[in-house]
Amino acid sequence: MRSKTGKGKFVLALVVILLLFLVVYYFRINRVRAKEDTVVLSETQSAIQRDLSANYPQTPKAVVRYYAELSKCMYNPDNTDKEVEELAAQSRRLLDESLVARQSDIEYLASLRSTIAGFIQDKRKIISYTTSSSSEVVYATTDLGDTASLYCNFTMQKDSLNYIDSEQFLLRKDKDGHWKIVGWQSANQNKTES
Repeated sequence: MRSKTGKGKFVLALVVILLLFLVVYYFRINRVRAKEDTVVLSETQSAIQRDLSANYPQTPKAVVRYYAELSKCMYNPDNTDKEVEELAAQSRRLLDESLVARQSDIEYLASLRSTIAGFIQDKRKIISYTTSSSSEVVYATTDLGDTASLYCNFTMQKDSLNYIDSEQFLLRKDKDGHWKIVGWQSANQNKTES
């Protein structure tokens, strides 16, 4: 009887070892698949994927910062036509309805593509950007409604020269309480960096 019990234990041990081997194998395969499924998004793809209907920037500074992020991405010469279209659509969602009404989507996209072509031809690009601090945002109530004004400094590069392009943005709250860009103007002080 001992030999049957010994054989049974031996078979049981083999089954347990085989099951452990299969479980380990299964988890290793799934770990490899998970690594393969992990997609690293480009800066452009990351900017495009923000869902503004669910996650609209809460402050004027956050709106301008996101608009600057989109702008930096727009002038990347490696973008596809589809990415440029998506960046343009996303940036228009940050604009006040009065500003959007000045150009159709097609006109805006054509103008943007022309500007991008000029950037590429001039070998210019946006390296970085900084916005006014929260305490420097100027709030007011005007005939436009609740407004906010702030600056964004774009560090630009042309060939090997870096310079600052400073823009002053005006925003107003829309009927949904979202800050929208009404317009901007140059506020350059002709600063250069080495």
